[in-house]
Amino acid sequence: MKKRSRIAIAAIGGTVVVLGGAYLTAHFVAGEQVPARAEVDGVMIGGLAPDQAVEKLRSELGPKVDEPITVSAGDRSVSIIPSQSGLTADFDATVADAGGGSSWNPALIVHSLLGGGPVDLVRNVDESSLNDAVVAQASTFAVPGTPATVGFEAGKVVRTPAAQAEALNVEATSTAVSDAFREGAVEAEATIDSTDPDVTDAMVDEVVSTFAEPLVSGPVTLTHNDTSMQITAEQLAEAATFEKVDGALVGRLDADALFESTAEAQKALKLTPTKDASFAFSGSEVVVVPAVVGEALDKDSFAAGVEKAATATGDGRTAPVEVVKGEPEFTTEQAESLGTFTKIGSFTTSYPHAAYRNKNLGRASELVNGTVLMPDEIFSLNDALGERTAANGFTDGYVINGGRLVKESGGGISQAATTLFNAAFFAGFKDIEHKPHSLYFDRYPAGRESTIYYGSLDMRFQNDTEFPAIIRGYINPSSSGNKGSLTFEIWSKPTYDKIVSTDIVKSGFYSGTTRTITGDPTCEPQAPIQGFTATWKRLFYLDGEVVREEPNSWTYNAGDRIVCD
Repeated sequence: MKKRSRIAIAAIGGTVVVLGGAYLTAHFVAGEQVPARAEVDGVMIGGLAPDQAVEKLRSELGPKVDEPITVSAGDRSVSIIPSQSGLTADFDATVADAGGGSSWNPALIVHSLLGGGPVDLVRNVDESSLNDAVVAQASTFAVPGTPATVGFEAGKVVRTPAAQAEALNVEATSTAVSDAFREGAVEAEATIDSTDPDVTDAMVDEVVSTFAEPLVSGPVTLTHNDTSMQITAEQLAEAATFEKVDGALVGRLDADALFESTAEAQKALKLTPTKDASFAFSGSEVVVVPAVVGEALDKDSFAAGVEKAATATGDGRTAPVEVVKGEPEFTTEQAESLGTFTKIGSFTTSYPHAAYRNKNLGRASELVNGTVLMPDEIFSLNDALGERTAANGFTDGYVINGGRLVKESGGGISQAATTLFNAAFFAGFKDIEHKPHSLYFDRYPAGRESTIYYGSLDMRFQNDTEFPAIIRGYINPSSSGNKGSLTFEIWSKPTYDKIVSTDIVKSGFYSGTTRTITGDPTCEPQAPIQGFTATWKRLFYLDGEVVREEPNSWTYNAGDRIVCD
């Protein structure tokens, strides 16, 4: 090798050694302290050892980094806590970016040797944790959708507007929170998705204009020969319904309901009414009242006529209807096939002479007499008698009120309830509702009696046999010195051989007190009445054997002695 070449190589080698030494020196110098002008979000860390710089950043920036981020949409907002939501600061990485710590990166070494400068805080986002945190707050932004509605009130169209449902868009909102955190912001805007409800305002607009408003624009007239009937707008509205079909709101008329609700209006067509066969008393015998084949409005024709006219205008709101033969459900032949009716239950009670008893009990027997009760039908004494007023044929009599006997219109009617209850008891009919008196009167069988009060207490029983029944009622009026009596009988086909009551057992007797009524002109003295418990059974016999039994009991209050002062 030539001498000149050896000198050149030696020179280059020396230079490399010098530069290498300088590079190595710069590496160690940079690793020992943060560059002099290093700064992170206004916090100076220059000249500090890397671990000191990390602690200073953690101390001064840590609380700011974990400051809640307010996520809002309109007047709704929530707070996201960074440290609880996967949002964290990496102070070690930040110091390294500022030039602190050992690095072989020439650029960082040069940056450090030149004194460094401001760097951004390294912020990390765990997207899964952030997503979970946003999901947990989603309910704050949820608004249930409200479907539009349409209906009728007093024959007029009424409607309510729709409201869109709102829900938090978790993905977009998570991105907004992530961006805010990375930028050091403490506010982020939530993204809200809106969806239409099942029934929109546009759907209601359509059905109102095509169905609802035409429907109640006036009455519908149905004609037959030279007669006609009218269906009012209110009746049409009551039978109207709305349902969603294939994305549209559709109005419909319930023809069956409308047919039932217009029963009174149908009388204007003057159709011959159909009557089922029935029964009546001829003397002391039950005879068949023949059925009547009448006329009936054809339901299909009715429905077609109403459907055609209900949403039309002007003359189009009139339509003809057809009439068909009205066949009775219970025919004369069916009634006659039952054969002879017999008395299956009866009961008689007596009463002391009183004009009000003759009048009220006579009126009660008159109103009940001849009542036909078909299988499964329920008899209500309140329905049969109606309100006990003078206009309805009743007069004032005594009733129990607050343990006292006081006068009211229809007083004494409880005797009718007791007598008829016992007739039904021995007929074997099902007891639906009855309540014995609170005080005992010895003219009645203890426990096996019933009170009644219009509007609150009723006496009801059901014909739970397979045969029709008819009730007979009559009185033998009282007169001065002679008791009167009230009798109810139930005639039908027997289901059992006989129905009997066991002896009524009385026990647990006790007495009341003496009460003095002062300043009450309606007060009437009352003798004390003993209280006790009555127990008995109803026994059903068939083929000589008891096939069914019903235990019963009732406890009477003790009646106070009433003194009027």
